[in-house]
Amino acid sequence: MKILEFGRYILLFLLLCNIPAYSLLYFGSGMGVITSYLSTLLLLVYYLLSKPWEKPALPFIVFGLLFFTFSSFNYTEVDTTNFFIKEFFRFMIAVICSVTLLKKSKTEDFFFILLIGALSIIINAIVFPEANAAHQLVKGRFSGFFLNPNYAGSACLIGFALTYRLKNRLLMLSGQFLFTLAGIFTLSRTFVIVWLLINVIATFRDRKNVFVPLIGLGVLIIMFTFTDTKIFASNRFSALESFFGDGPVETETLKEDSRTATWALYYDLIIEKPIVGRGFMKLQKHTATLPGIHNTYLLVLGEAGIFPFIIFILIYIYLLTNSYKNFKTHPELLYITLIIMLSMAVSHTYFFIYNNLLFSIYVYVQLRTIRNQKITNSTIKS
Repeated sequence: MKILEFGRYILLFLLLCNIPAYSLLYFGSGMGVITSYLSTLLLLVYYLLSKPWEKPALPFIVFGLLFFTFSSFNYTEVDTTNFFIKEFFRFMIAVICSVTLLKKSKTEDFFFILLIGALSIIINAIVFPEANAAHQLVKGRFSGFFLNPNYAGSACLIGFALTYRLKNRLLMLSGQFLFTLAGIFTLSRTFVIVWLLINVIATFRDRKNVFVPLIGLGVLIIMFTFTDTKIFASNRFSALESFFGDGPVETETLKEDSRTATWALYYDLIIEKPIVGRGFMKLQKHTATLPGIHNTYLLVLGEAGIFPFIIFILIYIYLLTNSYKNFKTHPELLYITLIIMLSMAVSHTYFFIYNNLLFSIYVYVQLRTIRNQKITNSTIKS
């Protein structure tokens, strides 16, 4: 059905490009609420109409139920109980209903949707560089639809990883260039480190990929030559520039705002209630004394306790080990898993912005499909 196909693309755009949060900030609470409810409602309707339904991603369902159950024990904000219930149902609908959406989508679908997101970052930097400051976002680091530059960098990395699955060489190289350019505009340290890691692994896998780092060099040359450097956060940009100058590398800027110092603020709070956790939102919220934990692993442990945390860790151990086993034929699955796991080490948006969740389920579904194909082939041979 053409309507379902159209709905699928709308859903991918709403969910993967962070449109509800973007609408809330730029167009007001009314549009933010509409797009938020619309994305959840469309996902539910798409799932109900897209028969036959795919097998659910059971580990993620178990984890979601455990997290929200245990984190409810110490949830003390009685006035916002409706918020807790709403977020529980939104998360569970995303976990249950997204499997069919992800299964019916192709690599090219994810690629082009994330490319739209990457282009929004580039437009943000080149055409509307003052928009971030006008809306109280991070000044001098650009994020487009994604609002947060670190989150934007992760989305660009996943798009970059997906290019290794594309058969069209020109499309692959064009995508790698644009995702790299957009990622550099975020001035995210995590983006640079993980981008280099992916390129090293890709080069070891196939010597033809040795030329891909030249794309990054070309992006930097373009930035340094043609971009007004005054639009960037001066400390981050000068640190990046110092890698290619004659002087010493500005390591102090790279250490600035260290996440390890942020995590240390929460260790005592986590240790006090390791079994059932401190309650939903207790570690995510930015308060007068705490900046938000910026680590999904510590967030799960701190808010819901040890049991959901164990399930969470086991899920990602499974994704990592099995994507590694299929690296030769499906390298993008290992890249995406590494990106997600490293991204979660510096972010705490897992239960509100669903990119990491959805692409985790995507990897799980792909691994399940590969396993079933191997079983089928083995049966036919025998």
